[in-house]
Amino acid sequence: MVARPVTRRSFVRGAALGAAGALLAACGATPTPQVIEKVVEKEVTKVIAQEVTRIVEGTAQVVIETVVVKETVVVEAPTAAQPVGEVVEIRFQDESGAGPDGFKVFTDSLLPTFEKLNPGIKVGFEPAVGDWVQKVMAQMAAGEAPDVLVSYGDFARGWMEAGQLLPLEESFAADELSDFYDSQLNAFTIEGHLYEIPKYVAIWALAYNKDLFDAAGLAYPNDDWGWSEFLAAAEALTKRDADGRASQWGYRVMPWGFQGWAWSNGGEWMNADVMGTRILIDEPKTMEALKFNWDIQYTYKYAPAPQEVDQISEWDTFQTGKLGLNMSPSWQATDYILRNNFNYDYALMPKGSAGRVGHIFADGYGIYKGSKNLDAALTFLRFITGPEAEREMCTSALGLQPSRKSVASVWDTLSQGAKASLNVRTFSEMSNGSRIDPYFKDQAKVSEIFYPLWESIWITGTMGLEEGVAEIVQRVNEYLATVA
Repeated sequence: MVARPVTRRSFVRGAALGAAGALLAACGATPTPQVIEKVVEKEVTKVIAQEVTRIVEGTAQVVIETVVVKETVVVEAPTAAQPVGEVVEIRFQDESGAGPDGFKVFTDSLLPTFEKLNPGIKVGFEPAVGDWVQKVMAQMAAGEAPDVLVSYGDFARGWMEAGQLLPLEESFAADELSDFYDSQLNAFTIEGHLYEIPKYVAIWALAYNKDLFDAAGLAYPNDDWGWSEFLAAAEALTKRDADGRASQWGYRVMPWGFQGWAWSNGGEWMNADVMGTRILIDEPKTMEALKFNWDIQYTYKYAPAPQEVDQISEWDTFQTGKLGLNMSPSWQATDYILRNNFNYDYALMPKGSAGRVGHIFADGYGIYKGSKNLDAALTFLRFITGPEAEREMCTSALGLQPSRKSVASVWDTLSQGAKASLNVRTFSEMSNGSRIDPYFKDQAKVSEIFYPLWESIWITGTMGLEEGVAEIVQRVNEYLATVA
């Protein structure tokens, strides 16, 4: 479960294709050929260039002049123009983690390309900004939501469970879907129905400030790093004065990314890969992972307490240059390039007792079930999740790690991070064998219980780890027992 700031996603074959055929017929997607007849001896006026001889300063010279002439020509004209059909208009909503430049990737590149390839479909772009999730929910209630839209996290799961998105499993063949990571497809599947197609990969890797490592005389993180090496570096990179005031921290604990720590230690977050019906964070291996991070923040103080950086979110602390190590999501790679005025790079997350397990998130595109233009929406969905669109979103200002495995090498070699000589290949390596961000049955209600208590542990510090975890487990499992 991740609390990422919201700033910046079937038909059934028989019915779908029937509707598609009716739609194409109604809209006249294929223009009727025009009947042409010959019209001869039509007088037209032309402006042409011709050579003429003129006397220039007493000498005959050939010069070029433009003259107006009339001539009779044979022309072609339609006898009776046939209607070429109306254009189908659909609405598409997406966000940008790169601000206006990111939105331009859609409006100035991807959408014009699609419309050129599909002249019978016009796509209206609606930027996902502000309280756009709440706005879409209201539009769904009124039957007026965008035809194709981005969704992820808790609200996406709520839309899937509420039947607001169209099943897609019979519209995409198995060989098409095999290009995506299984973990992401699993997140979009409920009771055998696939509700979204992955948009991009969001996964954690370890960012480190090379300048701070160099100043401390530390070797950079490597593939063999485990928890002990991580802890030692966090200690060496932390600077506090005699009064305990910090000028530099080793690490900032990321409360929304502990699942990978738990899995790498052999622990579990819940009792299933998706749609869990029991939370397991109080079990020993998971508690050990939570305690490791708790101690970094509260016992050793190698990480800032939230009160020490009250005006700086966990997504913005690394960019200050005062943090040695940071869990970094791949979607922030372009942001780092724009804002970091120091030397840094990426490494794999440290290994735990069970190895190294990546924590991947599910961001995708779905079709609103109430769309009145299902065939056009599906055509666009295929395009926006296709290899060329993913390549564009990867190499442009959006800087998104592709969810298609066939495009992974583009991220590794041609993304802005790669061109900046950063080890962004690390994100691809973390994606292999990764596990999906856990979500429970009736995730929305579980989140209502979970997050206030979780923030009491990690943000306000008003609850201890053991106390807070115990209450979360009791209350969440009591609720899940009523819906399992």
